[in-house]
Amino acid sequence: MSFPSAARVTLRDSQLRRNLAKATGAIREKRAAVVEQLPDWGELRGAGRAVKDQALADLDRHLMALESAVAAAGGQVHWAKDGTEGCRIVAEIARSHGAGEVVKVKSIATDEIRLNEALAAAGVRAVETDLAELIIQLGDDVQSHILVPAIHKNRAEIRELFARELRLPELSDEPAALAEAARLHLRRKFLDARMGVSGANFAVAETGTVCVVESEGNGRMCTTLPEVLVTVMGVEKLVPAWRDMGVFLQLLPRSSTGERMNPYTSFWTGVRPGDGPEEFHLVLLDNGRTDVLADRVGRQALRCIRCSACLNACPVYSRTGGHAYESVYPGPIGAILTPQLHRLEEGRSLPYASSLCGACYEVCPVEIDIPRVLVHLRGRVVDGEPAWKPEKAAMRMLYRAFASRRAYEAAQRAGRLGSRPLARRGRIERLPFPLSGWTVTRDLPEPPSETFREWWRRERGGGPSGAERGGAEGSPGRPGNPRLRPFAAYSRRRSNAWAGGRGPGSTGQARGGPASAGNAREAILGAIRSALADRPPAPEVPRRYRRRSKRGRREIVATFAERVGEYRATVRLVSAGGVIDAISELCRERGARRLAVPGDLPDEWRPEGVDLIRDAPLSPQELDRLDGALTGCALGIAETGTIVLDGGPTQGRRAVTLVPDYHLCLVAADQVVDLVPEAVERLEPAVREGRPLTFVSGPSATSDIELNRVEGVHGPRTLHVVVVAEEKAAG
Repeated sequence: MSFPSAARVTLRDSQLRRNLAKATGAIREKRAAVVEQLPDWGELRGAGRAVKDQALADLDRHLMALESAVAAAGGQVHWAKDGTEGCRIVAEIARSHGAGEVVKVKSIATDEIRLNEALAAAGVRAVETDLAELIIQLGDDVQSHILVPAIHKNRAEIRELFARELRLPELSDEPAALAEAARLHLRRKFLDARMGVSGANFAVAETGTVCVVESEGNGRMCTTLPEVLVTVMGVEKLVPAWRDMGVFLQLLPRSSTGERMNPYTSFWTGVRPGDGPEEFHLVLLDNGRTDVLADRVGRQALRCIRCSACLNACPVYSRTGGHAYESVYPGPIGAILTPQLHRLEEGRSLPYASSLCGACYEVCPVEIDIPRVLVHLRGRVVDGEPAWKPEKAAMRMLYRAFASRRAYEAAQRAGRLGSRPLARRGRIERLPFPLSGWTVTRDLPEPPSETFREWWRRERGGGPSGAERGGAEGSPGRPGNPRLRPFAAYSRRRSNAWAGGRGPGSTGQARGGPASAGNAREAILGAIRSALADRPPAPEVPRRYRRRSKRGRREIVATFAERVGEYRATVRLVSAGGVIDAISELCRERGARRLAVPGDLPDEWRPEGVDLIRDAPLSPQELDRLDGALTGCALGIAETGTIVLDGGPTQGRRAVTLVPDYHLCLVAADQVVDLVPEAVERLEPAVREGRPLTFVSGPSATSDIELNRVEGVHGPRTLHVVVVAEEKAAG
């Protein structure tokens, strides 16, 4: 690990530092604005923390429940102890289906195990489809941010890269032009892909439902259009129950992109015949996570929902960037997660890459106490150093000096005598090696000629009081030293635990030992049970956040229309009798003459002068040649301006609202709920039936080019929403 040199390279790059300052500052401001809108943000954070801790406390049971639910829904579950095993599983699935190329959603877990390189070695090309990840792949670069991987690139650098790699010499550096170049480059790959690969933001144990949150539409493309979908998921990404998503659908978007809701959030459960992939494979990845779970202090890092809020708040990250961490997990969360995933064999310097200011803890949506874990890991690093290390020897000497009055006073006398030849004008400017490292950048004051204790004895006479004598004499392990006795006992327990292999970070078994026997499933479950030998009680989840609206129907519908419009979507509020006129007018404005529609589209939604092409089903290529799609929806969410599709009546397949460049959606006023938890509750029957869900908040968009928002990257560029109001809306 060469963190300091990598950091110095970044600090010398003024352009990179400007990019970082602009991006992290802008995201911080956006996040603060949308968080302030929620009166129950603190309650949501507390609930998020408790849900994740509840999942970790019974991780083995929840993983088995997830496995059963996915299998019952037609999916296949694979278990991978490490990255090598995970890569092998994905490569074997690709080869078995004759897939020479796979389209891939941005996934930190797959980057962690170097899946792209492993697939290439197996003769399979992985194509990154997220705009920022495409930039990284074309430039043979590495990510520098969890949310915005190409944060270190400006538009001029991206334009030069695209012009060279995509053979577009006339390309401008306008963000819209760069996004369009990426769209055209990837569109054919999406439409022809046989296999897609994704990560997962969450998985619901009780229903087997997997979730991907994204903005551009590439995630929807990769998880919807190919015949085969493979999801690689860290075992910690679980939530126990569907209702828990009512918490995280509020915490994650606001903490990551600074939005009320990301443009697209997709949920799927196994295989849905006729809608989406014909095969679904879920790869459950350990790769060191059970080692993290074994550390009672460090395991809270597994709560992380990968929002990147801690990166944007961190003064160290904002000056050094992600490359300095030499890990796919940069910033404060990387400083505590990377070393633990590797049992401190890598990233030993990362826990020191912090000012311990606590800003990361203040913004963490699941209340990970990152400063506490950093200090804890620093202790583990020091404990693992050999006794002859100079710093460790110096600390041991200091401990002995401070352990008793006699030792302390002897050290004071020795220091005063030893400093006399080195002092000049009351300062020590240079110490001999190896202590010279300290005085290279700072001076030391010369020790005073008389200590406070000596002054006290000279002025007042006698020694310390009896009470002070009782607390000052003796050594740490002796009865005469009650103040130090608790620390000494703690030190003995810590030493004994490490000697027995039961210290923090230990799973109670060596790598290659009992956990390696048998198949991966039993090995991982066994490692989890060993890590949870203390089996902390699963906490109760405080549900004090808002779950029911107190607003009237008219206000809720008005808020929905306003929030949808803020996403640069067009909104029309009409009566039931004005639906056809509104649809016809919007189609004329858009120039849409041929629209894909579900087979059960109501007659009262069929405008004149527009060819309505029934989805029979249409192939992705056929959908791509149409002007747009006309559908209904399952419900709308007022607080976030989101429409939700669940494959129910008037909605059709997911591909219908994904591939065409234009989506015209009708929402009945009585379908609009106010709050996200209300929507999650209303959608539970659809989830239990195995229907896929798509949350849509405006057109597809990206902000990966100098944080300039551009609509229409891979999903529809234009979203029109017609809200059909009740004739007599309640106040």
